[in-house]
Amino acid sequence: MKQLRKNIFILLTFLWLGVIFSFSLQPAEVSNDTSMDVLKRIMDIFSYWLFGSAEGLSPKQLDLLHTIIRKCAHFSEFLILGLLAETALGRMNLKHRIIIGITFCVLSAAADETLQLFINGRAGRVTDVIIDSAGAAVGIAMISAILYKIRVRS
Repeated sequence: MKQLRKNIFILLTFLWLGVIFSFSLQPAEVSNDTSMDVLKRIMDIFSYWLFGSAEGLSPKQLDLLHTIIRKCAHFSEFLILGLLAETALGRMNLKHRIIIGITFCVLSAAADETLQLFINGRAGRVTDVIIDSAGAAVGIAMISAILYKIRVRS
């Protein structure tokens, strides 16, 4: 049963990595439109509460919020990857599990940004690899802490 659970998490990890890469395969225009749609939905929900109205924001402010949404998406995608990868590594020694999980996620982030170099209008950025890696590290730390607490109680 434990092997089945591990295999499911390995599969989920690579499926999620496929989702991340599919976002990177989108041309810049499609990617920007997608994140702008997310921003518009957030603004519809929170604009009055946060800003009094969405119309009061300058183009520079909207551009900054758009950038924040994009960077939060990077962080979140890799946080999930870190959670999945660390869970897939199972009952391995904690130190080895963390090292392998971080290495896998950092290499995945670098591959993702390298892939974007070949997509129309996209650019691979070292800063995005750092943001992705930070998200993965948070996910790995979260699941490691949870698994540690579960094992200490057992």
